[in-house]
Amino acid sequence: MHNILSYLIKPFVKIGDLVQFPAAWLAGLGLFIADAFTRGKLTIYLVVVACIVDLICGIAVAIHRGKFTRSELMRLTVEKLLVYGCVMLVFLCIDGAIAEETGFELSLTSTLVGVVITLTEAWSFLASLLILFPKNALLRMMQKALTAEIAGKLGVEKDEVEAILAESRKRTSKKSTKPKDNEKV
Repeated sequence: MHNILSYLIKPFVKIGDLVQFPAAWLAGLGLFIADAFTRGKLTIYLVVVACIVDLICGIAVAIHRGKFTRSELMRLTVEKLLVYGCVMLVFLCIDGAIAEETGFELSLTSTLVGVVITLTEAWSFLASLLILFPKNALLRMMQKALTAEIAGKLGVEKDEVEAILAESRKRTSKKSTKPKDNEKV
């Protein structure tokens, strides 16, 4: 029960972080408009794709940090997809009921929910990408905002995130300075 509630509450907490950025507003508006042309189907696909990308990034972070990747990641992703799918289904039914009553076939509520879920999952995998690519200029601009997300992902305090990112920068520096097998030293 706790997991289901956390999946339902998590998007609202992350949206609080996202609304601070004009780019998030533009992305949300763009997704909303694009979804209008697909009659509500785009956000369903985007939710699934964003969850899978978040899973892949989570596994990559675990491997990058040398932590054992547990099957829990897959279980959590399946749980997340089930909860998100049920929520989307409920709102699609609401849109269907509205369409029957009014005659307007809008997928307004399901699109809004789908955009929120997609943006929260994007926020999550951006935090993973910052861990994987700590020198990336675009991701570094968002580092302060992503600190809480990274702390939650790694199960550490916010203060420890900078040390983890610094360690990650060192690892990527060591990898880039090693000569390749076919290069002469």
